[in-house]
Amino acid sequence: MRGRVAEVPRPRKGPGARSRLRSPGARGRKGRSAGDLTRSVNARSHTRVKPLTARPLGLALLGLALAGACDPPREPAPIHARAAARDPEPPPAAAQAPRSRGRLIAGERVERVPAWPGDDALDRAVRERLPPDVRAVIDRAPVPVLAPADPGWHEPAASSPRGPGGPGAGYTFSAREDGRTLVVQGSRLARLIPGIGRHEGRDRLRGVAGFVTDNDGIKSASWIEGNTAYSLDLECDAPESPRCDLTALRAEVERLVFVGGAGPRGGGR
Repeated sequence: MRGRVAEVPRPRKGPGARSRLRSPGARGRKGRSAGDLTRSVNARSHTRVKPLTARPLGLALLGLALAGACDPPREPAPIHARAAARDPEPPPAAAQAPRSRGRLIAGERVERVPAWPGDDALDRAVRERLPPDVRAVIDRAPVPVLAPADPGWHEPAASSPRGPGGPGAGYTFSAREDGRTLVVQGSRLARLIPGIGRHEGRDRLRGVAGFVTDNDGIKSASWIEGNTAYSLDLECDAPESPRCDLTALRAEVERLVFVGGAGPRGGGR
């Protein structure tokens, strides 16, 4: 005959509570009953396990805080020390790498020192024919000023712009005569192009080598005189006229005369 298993009732609340129904086979045995085992499992499931590292970690942080509070206060760094740390001094010039200038494509600009003519070379008659405003410009030009000696040239004009730091680099003089326009320029600037030596012109202008060209009817001559670069352009209303050919151009170059300038001071009067 099979044995019956009684239902395990819910444990009563309160001290001294006992279950009424037990398994028949549990009678007479020593140890815990089924109700006791149920209560033990329930009690373990509701027990909160504290982490083992919580308490030592809190103690370690508290110790660090107390140790920092016991240290004496640090004095601030001097002002010069902070400035040196923020803006360190550059290395000496010997330790610095040389700067690279790169390749000079258009040439390096240099300034010549003009060789000024003496007072006996000044053509006072031609100078006195010029208007006062033109003479004022000539007197501050940084290079010797050459102008046409032929009195047939009229409407003279001159300019010598100043640079940001002082005198400019040269001058420009222009005049007109019966359908012809003459422009003379002088400059103390030059450009040195690497790999290209000095090329002398095939024409002789004012006793030195020079260049003579014809650009779309405008005749041009260029040369260096007294360490100053000069050019003369001749433009005519009738480019095919004999008064506007290369022979006429060379004649105008040879008739240029010295009419003044700022002298060795380099301009600024």
